[in-house]
Amino acid sequence: MSKLLAILASATFVLAGPAQAEPLAGAQIQLRAEGGEFRGDTHSTRGLESQIWRLAPGGQARAIASIKKGLSALNSTMIEFGDTGSWRIEGNTLCVDWAGENRRFSGCYAVEGQHGNHVRLIGPAQWEGTLDR
Repeated sequence: MSKLLAILASATFVLAGPAQAEPLAGAQIQLRAEGGEFRGDTHSTRGLESQIWRLAPGGQARAIASIKKGLSALNSTMIEFGDTGSWRIEGNTLCVDWAGENRRFSGCYAVEGQHGNHVRLIGPAQWEGTLDR
């Protein structure tokens, strides 16, 4: 009997699976973004990037970036820089235009809501992070 219960319990878990991401609508993105910030990570040709995008009311954006190059603590280096640009909502996407080092990340991103304020941005790059005020 306990084997049957274990099989049923595991089957239920497999069918339920993890919570699914849901695409956010433009109004939902606007509520989180305006006056808020995105904090996230991505892998790029520059290395592992961690960035904070501050999204001011009125469409101004500022980025603070840290890039880790190298595979271990012994031979890795950290690079830090900032950038400025603008942001806007187009349909159901968050669009950013960067003026400097972040130019490669300029474009529009679909925003998938995860658990709480966790999101995945999908566009010119894929970012994992949080988006909130």
